[in-house]
Amino acid sequence: MKKLLVTTDFSPNSKKGIHFAIQLANQSDYELIFYHVVAIFRPYIWDQDYYDQYELKELKGNQKKLEQFINDVFKKSKIQNPNYSCVCQVGINPSNKIIEYGKQIHADYLCVSTLGQGKLIQIIGSTASELITFCPIPIFIIPSNYKSKPITNVCFASDFDNFNIEIKKVLDFTVTIKAVTNIVHFDYLVVLKEKKTKWGKLISKYQTEKVQFYLKELDSLYSLNNHIQKYVVNSKQSLLITFTKQNRNWFNRVFLASKTNDMIFDATTPLLVFRK
Repeated sequence: MKKLLVTTDFSPNSKKGIHFAIQLANQSDYELIFYHVVAIFRPYIWDQDYYDQYELKELKGNQKKLEQFINDVFKKSKIQNPNYSCVCQVGINPSNKIIEYGKQIHADYLCVSTLGQGKLIQIIGSTASELITFCPIPIFIIPSNYKSKPITNVCFASDFDNFNIEIKKVLDFTVTIKAVTNIVHFDYLVVLKEKKTKWGKLISKYQTEKVQFYLKELDSLYSLNNHIQKYVVNSKQSLLITFTKQNRNWFNRVFLASKTNDMIFDATTPLLVFRK
């Protein structure tokens, strides 16, 4: 059974990630761990005994609040999955604490909700950005406009580098939820015979009824991000999967930069980020 660590700060936006996690667990065998970081700043004048008592009180209060928060979400959901737990821990930096706990329990995936809506740069909150940049565990990024629905079509935006390694990780996820994997690749030289021969070997090796390849020409007038956005929206994908080198500059260049300033990211499509 795979473990999915789902973060929440009790905000309405964080419910989107919870709904996504519930849907995912309904499609496959996942253990859900709902996790909240309690930030406590210790005043200089507090002695250790007083602080320990205060911390214990805060943890108990937040634990009760978390359990009620998750219970309320489940009540409003049409899906019921009893295999979950709730955990609260004290930490100053939520991102660091999430990564630390994720490693401790050997989580297979993390799930975090974003802030805002509209352009992609607006929906990536600080915690989500830090996790994408530093976390070694694959992360689901759930936008604030997400509406819970079955995950049926998954887009894997691939550059074909290290493809044999990456596709195994992608299929390890998509096969278990019985989703169609649509592998899309954009290239300026998509019509070259050499390219087609190279790609043909990969396609013949992996293509099945549930794994489809789409080779698209990259228009120099638009960014890669723009092309991916259009494909995801037009083909009504349930989820977008990508791999990152976890370098903030690389992430900004590929996913946030766009020559079309008013190009809006589809704020209902979740994103799954794997580490290269």
